[in-house]
Amino acid sequence: MYNLKISYGPVIDRSLCNNCGNCYKYCPQDVFGWDKEKNKPTVNYAGECDMCCFCEVLCPQVAIDVKIPLHNLLDFGIAPVNYKKISDTFEE
Repeated sequence: MYNLKISYGPVIDRSLCNNCGNCYKYCPQDVFGWDKEKNKPTVNYAGECDMCCFCEVLCPQVAIDVKIPLHNLLDFGIAPVNYKKISDTFEE
C-alpha cells in the first residue's frame, strides 16, 4: 500500500475547532473520522472529498477550509491566483 499525501480537500484549523462534530456527522462523502481518545474530528479520506464544501458551511466556528485542486479550478474557468499578492494590494 502506498502512503500518498493529498494536498486538497478539507483542512481543520485546530485553534478554531470546538469539536462539535458537524463535519463528521453530515459529510455526504464520509471524509471525516472521529478520534474517540481525543474526542475530535479527523480528516481520514481527503481524496474522496468532492469539494461540495458542506462541512465549511455547517461549521459554526468556521474552522474548516476546503482546498480545491488546481484541475477543478481550471475546469470552472477560475484562474489560479497568488493569494498573498492579492492581500498585499489591500494593505495600507
